[in-house]
Amino acid sequence: MGLKGLHSKIQDIRGYLDQVVTGKLPINHQIVYQLQDIFNLLPDCTLPNFVKSVYVKTNDQMLVVYLAALIRATIALHNLINNKINNSDAERKESGKDLPKEDKDKSKEKKDEKEKSKKDKEEKMDTSK
Repeated sequence: MGLKGLHSKIQDIRGYLDQVVTGKLPINHQIVYQLQDIFNLLPDCTLPNFVKSVYVKTNDQMLVVYLAALIRATIALHNLINNKINNSDAERKESGKDLPKEDKDKSKEKKDEKEKSKKDKEEKMDTSK
């Protein structure tokens, strides 16, 4: 049914009431009583308490949707990282080596450079005191 169905029912009610007002149809008191009950059951949307509660409920629902999207994105990134790690491990096992010798030498050189720069900084700190 949805909103289109509701819209068509309201249009039917309006058409009936227009015909009653113009005198084309007689008043059916049972229909008028039913309409009065419907309108009496509707909430008063102008009350500040009602408006505030609707805003709070909507904000809570939006927060849940936002958190769900964040969690879903985090899980997707986690799976992506795990997949990349698994693929690189599989490639290493296929090749039978951990790292080529050139890469090992380069990583050792970088490590030595970092240690040297760290020692230089410490010496500068000691001399400045």
